[in-house]
Amino acid sequence: MESRELIDIGGRWTAPHGTERITLVDPRTGDAVAEVVHADEQDVDAAVAAARRAFDEGPAWPLAERVAVLGRLADAIAQQTDRFAETISAEMGAPDAFARQVQVGMALSTLRTTIEVAAAHEFEEQVGDSIAVSEPVGVVAAITPWNYPLHQALAKVGSALAAGCPVVLKPAETTPLTAYLLAEAAIGAGVPEGWLSVLAGRGGVVGAALAAHPGVDMVSFTGSTAAGRQIAATAAATVKRVALELGGKSPSVLLDDLDDDGFAAAARASVAFGMLNAGQTCAAWTRLVVPEDRYDDAVRVVREAAATFVPGENLGPLVSEVQWERVTAHLRNAVADGAEVVHGDPAPPRPERGFHLAPVVFGRVTPQMRIGQEEVFGPVLALQTYRDEDDAVAVANSTIYGLSAGVFGADHERAVGVARRIRSGTVHVNGLNSNRLAPFGGVKQSGVGREYGRWGLEEFLETKSIQPPARG
Repeated sequence: MESRELIDIGGRWTAPHGTERITLVDPRTGDAVAEVVHADEQDVDAAVAAARRAFDEGPAWPLAERVAVLGRLADAIAQQTDRFAETISAEMGAPDAFARQVQVGMALSTLRTTIEVAAAHEFEEQVGDSIAVSEPVGVVAAITPWNYPLHQALAKVGSALAAGCPVVLKPAETTPLTAYLLAEAAIGAGVPEGWLSVLAGRGGVVGAALAAHPGVDMVSFTGSTAAGRQIAATAAATVKRVALELGGKSPSVLLDDLDDDGFAAAARASVAFGMLNAGQTCAAWTRLVVPEDRYDDAVRVVREAAATFVPGENLGPLVSEVQWERVTAHLRNAVADGAEVVHGDPAPPRPERGFHLAPVVFGRVTPQMRIGQEEVFGPVLALQTYRDEDDAVAVANSTIYGLSAGVFGADHERAVGVARRIRSGTVHVNGLNSNRLAPFGGVKQSGVGREYGRWGLEEFLETKSIQPPARG
């Protein structure tokens, strides 16, 4: 079993002040895979101090050098794809092909896009007689989730470093090994001392300390809405900038002008995205919204599509025993609220090994049911119906969330029109498009701020106005 006794303080592997040891479990089997020593508040102080020295006292890190180092980092990760993929699979259970192609591949795509955007960005702009200057916001605390441990780390660390901000990264307590591999790659790529620290630890200890720390200028957090609310409240005491990418209950709306083939294809695509990463994807379409008179057609297609996802083969496990219990509690609540069981077992037995769960689909779900409102984060789909276009939009907008959505229609312009009416940070029309140059983030209680492309870079920049002397 692997043992991690050190933490990364500004690019130096250091014995932590914290003493808590956590055993990591492979969710595919339930077997222990590693033991990690957690950081504590004093380790946070040390990491923030290293970042502050780098930012306040050291020479400015030129953009050209930042871009070059990030390029070497991308190359180093690409050369170690197998190692990263194997570690991600062991930590959070992603199937091998998904770990390589999506968990690592998507992360590299995001980082390389960030590099291109930073290299082309105009950090100064003449505005009349004045100069508008984009400057780094300062020391950034990046708090990342377990579902995409490399991608979510690189989405924050890459943009922050490209903007000229030192970063203290706190990965999820269940997936620190991937972050430590990233730290090793960053040191090898030449990230200067103090510019990146990686601290394993609990959110209530390390995350809370980072959010409250007076030496941190910004917190970028991805995770649950409940945790995001707490981080925002804590950060407000020192008026930090906060970027939050939070929960979702994303709809996929199938319009009534689709023919039979188009309707079936859209329903299958919606199920596939809903099951992505075993449903442990914040942007996943977990509500399928269809015309009332095509409900039976939807049930037939969704049953067939859901049955193609097999636990242990093309469907990974839930990340932990805690998550398995949370998801199955949602299943029981759905039945209690009167949802129709369309596919799967809403009362599954505990697996003998690991935390696997077969897909479950509920039908006749209303906005008043908990399964129609609450983020499940598992392979669970809610089937909802609408009467007309206005009702479809109302159903789509009927939750506190607004992270992602899909609209499918035979008339593309009409589908775009419906997309404009859905309150969501991202709406895909007639298919899933992964454009890393486009902004990503939520509205309502799905968060504030944006990642990816120039928007992701600008999230870590402040604007200064340099004014000329008054004339007269």
